[in-house]
Amino acid sequence: MKKILFILLSIAFLFPYHLFAAEVSFDTKSQDIKVNQLFEVGVFINTDDESINAIEGKIIFPQDLLEIKKINDGNSIINFWIEKPKSAPQGPIAFSGIVPGGYNDSRGLIFSIAFLAKKGGGGAIEFSGVKALRNDGQGTEAPLTISNFKFLISNPPAGEPVPQVTAPKTEDRNPPEEFTPQIAADPAIFDGKWFLVFATQDKGSGIDHYEVCDGKRKCVAAESPYLLQNQDLDEGIVVKAVDKSGNERAVTIPAQKSRAWYKDYVIIAILIIAAIAYLIWKKKYPK
Repeated sequence: MKKILFILLSIAFLFPYHLFAAEVSFDTKSQDIKVNQLFEVGVFINTDDESINAIEGKIIFPQDLLEIKKINDGNSIINFWIEKPKSAPQGPIAFSGIVPGGYNDSRGLIFSIAFLAKKGGGGAIEFSGVKALRNDGQGTEAPLTISNFKFLISNPPAGEPVPQVTAPKTEDRNPPEEFTPQIAADPAIFDGKWFLVFATQDKGSGIDHYEVCDGKRKCVAAESPYLLQNQDLDEGIVVKAVDKSGNERAVTIPAQKSRAWYKDYVIIAILIIAAIAYLIWKKKYPK
């Protein structure tokens, strides 16, 4: 019996039990990085057979060696950004997003970063404070494995000219994907007033911004959730999604309620003109 137990323990040691843990990592096609070279680094998640519906974190990089030229969230698995990744003069790249319904696959692109190698030297692009939540209805935090990216930037040979570079351009002529904005009200949001919820994706250059045209009012840049200016809901609403290449998709939401007649200035004007005409006629042709 002791011999069997010893064999089982030995096998367990040689073939340890696999602990399921999602992994966040970087990936790049550029293996040999030179000074003044642009290279793209993708931020990925491997859920390891777990369904993940939210992720947040920060990315830190040596700013003396690298400069951000572009951040692209086109083709991202994230459907709804709480905090879109963006470059800042100083500090890390913060990001936070949701995947309604969950994501479960081995290579999910979160976003990508185009870096410019400023000078020679070695360093690392690292994750900080990354958290992922399971799609279990309770927001349980999933165990994560972190894989950072170490790099080495080499100086060009003596006498070799340094090439001039520009930020990469994404050819995108397609509008953002179709979406359906929703009007809602909740006592915990905007004191129970009516607001608008919207989100979509753009598989090319990524979403740049949204615009809301609330009735006959001027269109304004907006973020979801958006507090509606017309709380009577008796006017149509237009929501525009604009990508980073300038393509846009507009969705019209019809009025939810009939407009009161006294709010229609055309009808009021007609009634006033009719009343004035009647008074003039009555004065001109008295009985």
